[in-house]
Amino acid sequence: MRQRALFRVGACALAGLVLLAGATAAAAQTGGVGAGTSEQPTGQPAADGTYYDYWFGARDLRLGMAGEDVKTLNWLLRGLALGTPFHGSFQSPTDGAVRDFQASVGVARDGVVRKSTRKKLAGRMQGQMASWYGPGFYGNRTACGQTLTRKTIGVAHKKLPCGSRVVFAYEGRWARAKVIDRGPFIAGRTWDLTARLAERLGTIPVGTAEVKAVVAP
Repeated sequence: MRQRALFRVGACALAGLVLLAGATAAAAQTGGVGAGTSEQPTGQPAADGTYYDYWFGARDLRLGMAGEDVKTLNWLLRGLALGTPFHGSFQSPTDGAVRDFQASVGVARDGVVRKSTRKKLAGRMQGQMASWYGPGFYGNRTACGQTLTRKTIGVAHKKLPCGSRVVFAYEGRWARAKVIDRGPFIAGRTWDLTARLAERLGTIPVGTAEVKAVVAP
C-alpha cells in the first residue's frame, strides 16, 4: 500500500526539530501539554473518527462517573480481558471489573481507580517500542483508507485489523487511538504513532520510545 519504510526515519529525523518547535509554540497558546498539564477532553471523537484522551489520571474514578477518562479506563480494562464496554460511563460492569482487578493485584477492593490502581494497571500493559511519523506524508491516504493530516490521532501496526482500539501509557501520560495504517517497517518497533498522538504521549523529543500498550479487542 505504501512504499515509505525507507524514508520514514529520515523524514522524522529531519522534521523532528521543526515539529517540536511548533508544538512548543502551540503549547504556549493553549496552556501546554507538559508534565502536570494537559488539555481538557471535549468528550467528542476527533473529526476523522479516531478517539483519544490523555486526561486519564487527573482524577480518581468511581461508580457513577462519566467522561473521556472513564472511556480510557474501559478500553484498558477490556484489553486486560475484564469484559468492560467501550463507552465512557462508570457503570456496574466497570465497577465489578475494577474490583476484580484490585483483588487480583492486592489493592484495596473498593472500586475506586486512584493512583495505586492506575500504577497496577500500567504494570499489566506490555512494554513495546514506538516511533512516530507524519511530516512528509500529510495528505496521503493511510493503509486503512483515511487521509493523514496534522491532527490525525492514530497508530500504525503491521498486522492488527484497521480500527483496532489501543491504549498507550508513557511516563504518566495516557492516550488511546485506533489502528489506521500499516507499519513500522523497522525491526524492533511495534507501533508507529501519528505525530499528534506522539505529542500527546510526549514521545516526540525522544523519537523512538518504549511505551506501554494494550489492545482492547
